[in-house]
Amino acid sequence: MKIILSLCILLLVTGCSTMTAPEKTNKRTELDTMASKAVESLKHKEVSLQDKLDKSLAYGVANMKVTKVPMVGVGAGQGVLVIKKTQERIYFTVSRFDIGGGWGARSYKALMIINDQKILDEWKNGKWIFEAGAEASAGSAAAQGTSSGEDKGFTIHILPEAGASATATARVIKVKINKDL
Repeated sequence: MKIILSLCILLLVTGCSTMTAPEKTNKRTELDTMASKAVESLKHKEVSLQDKLDKSLAYGVANMKVTKVPMVGVGAGQGVLVIKKTQERIYFTVSRFDIGGGWGARSYKALMIINDQKILDEWKNGKWIFEAGAEASAGSAAAQGTSSGEDKGFTIHILPEAGASATATARVIKVKINKDL
């Protein structure tokens, strides 16, 4: 009886993890809308952003949530990568792991503008990105410094939303293509 119950639960859980076609369409539309709104909001804050987007190969926007306790932090999100030449959209998930000082929880949108074909190819294939950095945020105000920068073939632009945090950490960020979308 326990085996049958376990199998039923397993089938229920795995059956619920697959999205239907309408659910996929809705999720893609949700991510596309989130990305468009984030880019528009960032363009209002940063005058030169449109020029950077015009010159880029691609851009990705992720909707992120991060929680940090004294020595460890974790975060996750979903987003869309737009390859400008073909207008191809690739949907992805992001996971983030932080080690270092800090405390807080926050949500934000991250725009990554990609200017280097090698970076774009690596990113599309799901690349680990390591960066050390410091962040401080409260509500919709934020400041961030990282070891990555424009000289590495990409730039990151942050649109803070809610929460508060202050951290100085080393972080590992993993981008993975979401094949279910």
